Amino acid sequence: MEIMFSVVILTKNSKGVVDGLVNALRSQKFTFPYEIIFMDNNSTDGTVEYLQSLQEKMSDVRVFHVPENEFSHSGTRMQAARLAKGKYMVFFTDDVLPIGANFLADLTQHVKEGKAAASYGVFQIGGKKEYDPIDAFLHNRSYQRYRDISEPISAYCWNILPPSIRRILSNFDNCASCIDREVLLDLNFPDIPYGEDMIFAKKLILNKQRIAFAKNAKFYHWHKVKFGYMLKRMCIDQYLSIKEFDLYYVLSLRGLIKNIGIRIIHRTFVGFFKVKIPIWKKFYWIGYNWKVVTADFLGKYIGMLDESKRGGLLAPMKKRLIKKKKRIIDEISTKSLLRY
Repeated sequence: MEIMFSVVILTKNSKGVVDGLVNALRSQKFTFPYEIIFMDNNSTDGTVEYLQSLQEKMSDVRVFHVPENEFSHSGTRMQAARLAKGKYMVFFTDDVLPIGANFLADLTQHVKEGKAAASYGVFQIGGKKEYDPIDAFLHNRSYQRYRDISEPISAYCWNILPPSIRRILSNFDNCASCIDREVLLDLNFPDIPYGEDMIFAKKLILNKQRIAFAKNAKFYHWHKVKFGYMLKRMCIDQYLSIKEFDLYYVLSLRGLIKNIGIRIIHRTFVGFFKVKIPIWKKFYWIGYNWKVVTADFLGKYIGMLDESKRGGLLAPMKKRLIKKKKRIIDEISTKSLLRY
């Protein structure tokens, strides 16, 4: 039977994680033939042996090895697309966990039916593993305010739209996505180390293609993050958002302090009065949110700094932060964010 879908999973020391995704995929009510392609990035923890055991048991599994210095989120996915046999590509990160037996059918429906060139699922915070209940409370219903379809748009209309709308129109998430393979091979993920999904979405709508938000295709995906990781991630996110959308999340030191303060107050309120957990856990997760929110907006502040903004009384501090930004940007060019 001819393969219709090529499911691509990127792995890096994923033992004990990726098997949850594999088991969930195998339990799907999905009647269309598909293959699973694993792109492993130099795993050393037994992941390779696990993937090889799958390959021995299942004829529709293929494993490819990507050397450390050749891995990138965009380039490795494009390599998989060129190796694929299916008409449609489905991309997952190794640690997502689909919710429900119809997840794969819901994720791929719009693309398979020709209603969109690409679609992406809804990440949720929860499940059996540890997660932040404050973040879950604030996030898990937020997807409902977004449109089901992002329509194509002309370059003229794009240029006159507010930056925040440009960014919303370019929502896309390669944690769980489906793309018409012919369209992907034509437009390509951009050759960048991070943020390839949102910039690819921008290319899609500017090239007369639709993007579907598959709201019934929900999956669990959450990481407990360290301060340094979040700071670096948001620095890069702000840098790309300015470059691609002219979007500034924060414009000044005063704005930085204001954004952090408002969100800390809000999340503290949610932690104490909205989530039902033991009091000691309330204090723990409120403290965690203070840390993450601070790293989030400090990273965005660093990401918007450039030589034109280094003057004033805080010039020495800004000079150091601009150097830090340069180090972060240079580092992500040679090292995936997953390696931080």
